[in-house]
Amino acid sequence: MKEELLYKNLQRIRNASMVGVDVRSDVKMLEKMVEDARREIINKAINIIPRFVDIVDSLGLNRDNISGLTGLAGLLAYIKSASYRKSIKYLGLFKAKGRDAWRIKKSSHKARRYLLMLTNVILRKNSEYRPPRYRDMRRVLKTVIEARSQTGLAEGRGYKS
Repeated sequence: MKEELLYKNLQRIRNASMVGVDVRSDVKMLEKMVEDARREIINKAINIIPRFVDIVDSLGLNRDNISGLTGLAGLLAYIKSASYRKSIKYLGLFKAKGRDAWRIKKSSHKARRYLLMLTNVILRKNSEYRPPRYRDMRRVLKTVIEARSQTGLAEGRGYKS
């Protein structure tokens, strides 16, 4: 939560600087605070989530990339289901059709934010410089669930199938 608030403030200050407001060193200070908060999340994830480093290696992420590791840590913390279909429904990565589509599609925006961070990093690693689509996010989610099940993290840890 702390990281999310700091990041939103950083975005507001960056947008203000684009308009012409003088922000001086506020941007650098907030960038450092966001980076420190993300490093704290990563350190907690390494201590709390068993085999976190194995999952990072199986996804091919660089251990110096703070955004990708933070996204993975948040995603593993929020997604409790070992099922791909239940995870898609939880994250809202589907098209809701019909008259009452807005009632059907209720999802976790915090978990989707972490998935978006991880998807951005993986797309950049693959030299794809475009905004992530739902199919990219579903592909990354599937690889994370497969990596989690291969490392044995999905069994016996309160994850539902």
